[in-house]
Amino acid sequence: MSYSKILLPVSGKNRGERAKKALQHAMQLCAGEIILLHVTPPLSQMVGGEAHAQLKREENAQGQTCLGPVIQELEKAKIPFHARVEEGTPAETIVRVAHEENADLIIMFTDGRDGLEDLLIGSITERVLRNTDTALLVVRR
Repeated sequence: MSYSKILLPVSGKNRGERAKKALQHAMQLCAGEIILLHVTPPLSQMVGGEAHAQLKREENAQGQTCLGPVIQELEKAKIPFHARVEEGTPAETIVRVAHEENADLIIMFTDGRDGLEDLLIGSITERVLRNTDTALLVVRR
């Protein structure tokens, strides 16, 4: 089966190795475009004006840096893609962007629980699964 639009969230964990593993699956399943997404944490409302704008630029630049290795792989393979850096909470932002982009499939990497927060409220992958009607492929190590 192939998909016309695949959303691939990319975090900065493990220097992008997790995203590269998920990308291999995306490239095999993609018959159209891959949408890369990096989610930055919400900025504090305590900071305003130019300082807020500067922090937002810095977060965006860091997001683009995280996406860089995956972008290089897609360019090398000549697969159509576009990249987005969005501010928000990861699971909610992934679900929102999947709907905005009309994605057919979300591909996420998981390596199990990361700590107490995951144990109490669930991993990002689990929260996406509970809150989306878009097909989700979870890639394990």
